[in-house]
Amino acid sequence: MLKSVSRRSTLLVALSSVLALAACGGGGGDSGTPITSDPNGWNAVTTLKTVDATVGTGATADAGKPVTVTYTGWLYDVRNTNTKGTQFDSNATATGSPLYVLVGAGNVIKGFDQGVQGMKVGGKRTVTMPASLAYGSTGAGNGVIPANAALVFDIELTAVDPNGWLAVTALKTQDSLVGVGTLADTGKTATVTYSGYLYDARVADTRGTKFDAGSFPFKLGGGTVISGFDAGVQGMRVGGKRTITIPAAQAYGNAGQGTIPGGAALVFDVEVTAVN
Repeated sequence: MLKSVSRRSTLLVALSSVLALAACGGGGGDSGTPITSDPNGWNAVTTLKTVDATVGTGATADAGKPVTVTYTGWLYDVRNTNTKGTQFDSNATATGSPLYVLVGAGNVIKGFDQGVQGMKVGGKRTVTMPASLAYGSTGAGNGVIPANAALVFDIELTAVDPNGWLAVTALKTQDSLVGVGTLADTGKTATVTYSGYLYDARVADTRGTKFDAGSFPFKLGGGTVISGFDAGVQGMRVGGKRTITIPAAQAYGNAGQGTIPGGAALVFDVEVTAVN
């Protein structure tokens, strides 16, 4: 998980079950090929449409802010009064987890990203999007979302920057045990054991969801791990234990990686076990 090209990739920021909302892997830039047989009326959906059922009163989902949302998605179907046809996914369930979206970062399909912008916490919105702002002529989910499908989402904005990632702007280190062995500095290979967490200001020790743990060697200053981890380990000695808090800019940035959402600040507990 630490490497610039992930050491262990898991789950991209995605829809909760069948489909990935991620901008990669389908749609967003494809205008979609008009279809001659169009019982759902997808050809007629040519622009994004939003309707607010509830206007929220909390913080606003502006570009650059990490937000969480719950949603349900349907294939657009003009034959239904509310235009909601076959449901293809939802995290608005008792067991569902909110979806993190870094607004304006392009991590989700364009129509979803654009549809969320401007909402306020507590707001509920229905977003109707053409295929060109969804999955285009490719579709998604092995046919669950057909090619050229217009989509409808009900979205609720549950929080803006709930973990406090925007406030983490500089690297921070705190030693719980100062080692007495060889110094870990640029050019040397350090072997470390670590546990990684999403930063969460709501938790007393700021350790939120654990996303990875392991042990591996890496060359300090070699660019094989995220820059915040490399910088955070430098200056440690064998036997030392340190907590490193890393802003998104020195972690996985706007793109995120695996189970790490775009814009996430991170916390690592690190122990240096060898330096060569």
